[in-house]
Amino acid sequence: MTTHGPYPQPTGGIKATLTGGNTVGATLREREPRADGYRHLDTPALIRRLLDLNANTYLYCIWDCATDYDDLVDEFMPAAAAAGIDVIPYIVPPTETSDYGRASRPYRLDYVAWAKAFAELAVKYPNFKAWAIDDFEVGNNASLFTPEYMREFLAAAAAISPELRFYTCAYFGMATNAEFLDKYGEFVDGIIYPFLDGPYENTTIAGSLARAMDEILALTDPRGLELIPLIYTGRFLDAPLHATPEYCTATLTTTAEYVAAGKIPGVVSYGTQLDDGPAPTVENKAMYGNGRLALVNSRARAAAGSTASATQRVPVDPRLSRYEVSFWYHRWFLANGIEPGRYQLEMLIDDTVVWTMDLYEQRWPVWTNGDGMEGPVDVTKYVAGRNEVELTFRLHVLQETAGQMIDVGVDHVESIGLGVRNGGFEENSDWILRGSGPVFAVYDHYLRDRSARIFAAISRVYAGR
Repeated sequence: MTTHGPYPQPTGGIKATLTGGNTVGATLREREPRADGYRHLDTPALIRRLLDLNANTYLYCIWDCATDYDDLVDEFMPAAAAAGIDVIPYIVPPTETSDYGRASRPYRLDYVAWAKAFAELAVKYPNFKAWAIDDFEVGNNASLFTPEYMREFLAAAAAISPELRFYTCAYFGMATNAEFLDKYGEFVDGIIYPFLDGPYENTTIAGSLARAMDEILALTDPRGLELIPLIYTGRFLDAPLHATPEYCTATLTTTAEYVAAGKIPGVVSYGTQLDDGPAPTVENKAMYGNGRLALVNSRARAAAGSTASATQRVPVDPRLSRYEVSFWYHRWFLANGIEPGRYQLEMLIDDTVVWTMDLYEQRWPVWTNGDGMEGPVDVTKYVAGRNEVELTFRLHVLQETAGQMIDVGVDHVESIGLGVRNGGFEENSDWILRGSGPVFAVYDHYLRDRSARIFAAISRVYAGR
């Protein structure tokens, strides 16, 4: 690893945000193009929003526009210095570099030139703290980032600014891979770790963050490497569901505790929407209203027998001779469809499966009522003479699967004879949700002002409130 020692962290650790390819409204640009034809970064507006966010660091992504680097040098660096905001430029490797589209310009894949340019900026601006390159090990990137080449461009930076730090991005598989850490530990000061529920690739389950960080720290600490978690506060394109305000609060609160304990230097909130735009209406996956039950498997490996379920104990009206459950379901395949016999949607009364649908057979991505297209399910023989029963909706993985994501929605549950509550899933109540690993159940609620709520949540955590 580099040997210039730890650099002083801001009070309370690094509280950063970062834009990039997954983001919506996370870059603030001027409304009108300048004489060069480009809409430049709106530096004053961005600085104001960073201060509102209580961020003390900005990971400045050089990728979207040919003027990004010039805007950094000419406008953003001096403005950030005046506002007390540290800056870490973030550039991309070959896999994210195109001839005519997005690329880190002007130096593109000449990382010696980047190293020299960034080191010169660091000498000029004390708030220029580090730089980073994305995804060393994705695709063929490693063929460029050989030990010899990395020594060359890092030596070029060190000759100008010996204290300048350097990071790369490492997802869970690489961050917990001793071979990867040994390969690059000589060259990087630490890793930026995008948290996606450990190996399970979602931005819904927050409770595994501490466990994931502990597993990584067990490898990075002995190697003298820093760990900076990156939390998706906007969206991750391969996640089944977008982050929620509650998810952002929970994950960032956990990272704040680790900063306070001296375990990590800070955190990055990735894709935080800064423009306060409303959530697209297409994100509302409910049949009616704004809520539904989501039964989800991400693209991670799920063992046969894995389930995600929602259960409610319901009273039975003893006066009736017939009992029915009516419900609507919808499936979204999130990667290349699925195979027969892979996933099954089930309805259970107590422990008995009373209705099933092989989700391969549900070919139409539309809301469907109950038994195929035949409406409510007769459950009389399962509930007659009972005072109460458990009603369950369950996604069942029948065969081990990986890379075949699915999102099954259940909504508008009604009944004759059973006292179902919150059948529209508009509230976070009444149902007991269960799941394990990549298979989980969650109330999915559309929030038109989701971006504003997430921004406020981050601001509160960054402010220590």
